[in-house]
Amino acid sequence: MKIKLLLLTVLLSTINVFSQNEFESGYIILNNGTKTNCLIKNEDWKGGPTTFEYKTGEDSEVKIETIANVKEFGSGEMFKYIRTTLDVDQSTDVVNNLTDVRNPVMKKETLFLKTLLEGKASLYYSEKENVKRYFYKMGDGEIEQLIYKRYMVTPQKMGSNDRYKQQLATLLNCSDLKENSFENLEYKRNKLINIITNYNSCENSETIVYNKMATKSKFNLSLRPGVTFSSLSIEAAGKEKVLFDSETGIRIGLEAEYVFPFNNGKWSLFLEPTYRGYKAEKEVVYTELLQKKTLITAEYNSIELPIGARHYMFVNQDGAFFLDAAAVVDVSSLDSKIESSNESFYDMEVRTDVAFGLGVGFRYKNKYSIEARYHTSRKVTNYQNIITAYNSFALVAGYNFL
Repeated sequence: MKIKLLLLTVLLSTINVFSQNEFESGYIILNNGTKTNCLIKNEDWKGGPTTFEYKTGEDSEVKIETIANVKEFGSGEMFKYIRTTLDVDQSTDVVNNLTDVRNPVMKKETLFLKTLLEGKASLYYSEKENVKRYFYKMGDGEIEQLIYKRYMVTPQKMGSNDRYKQQLATLLNCSDLKENSFENLEYKRNKLINIITNYNSCENSETIVYNKMATKSKFNLSLRPGVTFSSLSIEAAGKEKVLFDSETGIRIGLEAEYVFPFNNGKWSLFLEPTYRGYKAEKEVVYTELLQKKTLITAEYNSIELPIGARHYMFVNQDGAFFLDAAAVVDVSSLDSKIESSNESFYDMEVRTDVAFGLGVGFRYKNKYSIEARYHTSRKVTNYQNIITAYNSFALVAGYNFL
């Protein structure tokens, strides 16, 4: 219990100390044109937000601003959102819900559009219900949607309305852009950014590309050796509770981690096949009247598989604290056993249940890491009227070789 409370205290204090690192230097422009420099919580919004958090200084209270009061906010060339009211297609892009209507279904909306690039031609983005939509603006003109819509030509055949190709071919008149530049153009962020950037370059227009530091998905593969501090207890009806001494053992794991390409790479999923071992002995009296003793040997070696999620809190470009949580199952119990020298009652087959792991650690340059991880108590046998409890705590070092 003390270990649980200590770990919880560390987790909460870590969140409290480093949560401010999610705030980026930026600005807000209100409806009346007033510009305020501040710190904005960068949540790498997947779609256009309707609210966002900010504060006027490192030690200031966090405030919430809404789309109703703000017409623009941003942070250098990291991100920029502008409020606009325009016609937006309401059509779904979910294959099972497509209709046979080719034309878009337009409806006026007020949105924060994410600015992808600015120049003589500018490009914007919004996402709603996993449908990605792109918008453009020429010079000081109005922002309009680039139309792309999938629909069913027949119940068995799907078609697409690719009006965006004609829109851009008409607008981006430049000798460097040939007809096939538009015919083969895909409705994808990088493709649209590239063609509009080429147009601006052809027109000698400066282009500002935002989100230059946008996070891409990453895959890490790390070797993770460490030491474990483990204890075991056995409690049976009518018998004295057996408390084995805490033992120090080794563990070696190979962790595969997938870092998601949103929220600045702060979230990931991982799995870590791990070998870990525990061995202890305890002499107990099993017959009080005759003071008969037996030596109980507990050996618990396994290949366990933690599967969980991790959250990073960046201190700077090189360092990040992290918290993780995982479900832990044994893939194999290897040669695990509990046996007694004189009393067959204590001869038991090892069968474990699921445990849960909570960890806190630090990663440096996405290469080296250190973590303290606590595993909740788990049963290691499956007998009626016998309660076993295995507890462990580990210190783990990591080296990412990808």
